[in-house]
Amino acid sequence: MGSEKQSVLLEHTLHELLAHRSGNKKLKMTVLALITTHLIGMDSGLSFLREIDREEVIVRFSAEEEVTAQMSIEELIKTLHNDNWMPHHLLSEKVLSHTDVILIPNLSFSLVADILSFNEQRIFVRLILTALLTGKTVIALKAGTDPYHPLLRLKGMDKGSNGLKRMLYNQMLQLKDMGINLIDENEKLSIKKIKKTVINEETIRYFHQQNINRFVISKDMIMTPLARDKAKELNITLVFE
Repeated sequence: MGSEKQSVLLEHTLHELLAHRSGNKKLKMTVLALITTHLIGMDSGLSFLREIDREEVIVRFSAEEEVTAQMSIEELIKTLHNDNWMPHHLLSEKVLSHTDVILIPNLSFSLVADILSFNEQRIFVRLILTALLTGKTVIALKAGTDPYHPLLRLKGMDKGSNGLKRMLYNQMLQLKDMGINLIDENEKLSIKKIKKTVINEETIRYFHQQNINRFVISKDMIMTPLARDKAKELNITLVFE
């Protein structure tokens, strides 16, 4: 292979091949980072993403079009020291089935609003909601949504009314109630062994409502008998790995 340094993408490919040959047993946890634009915390979010310990996890990232309109994919790859990139329009339940953790490094106001309003038309939101409903871990840096975060003061954006700050804080509490883990940018990403995800009847109903007619069931998932019956009733194809 010569003296050239292996790319992150090549490392990921080799990992997948080795995992397959060892009976599909994962050697590392897989993190999928969803990058959005924001008024606050872009730099700290990208820095956090860049500093994740690659010895512990495989990091893949995807960016919305608003991000790539400001920064090319080549610039993002250079900034993150990571070329394991996936176009956001290719994100699907199959990608999610091979992901252990969803990471949101820049929790923008618009993303928060769309998550709380269940706007599944936005690809990132659809993926996040599906992750939460199927028991996946979702982690977000709270710098962009915490009205009392020191970063706002540094940006001179701490002059808003108490009412505005209260609204932002309440949104943050709602995200926590939904199951999203909010952390500070100075915290280390804690990756723990994820318990098996249970796919139940309610999950299948959600897939049907979102027009998901095919879903991949990985070895990390457990499907209840009622869920199987409901999938058959609603003509949802289940693909078992």
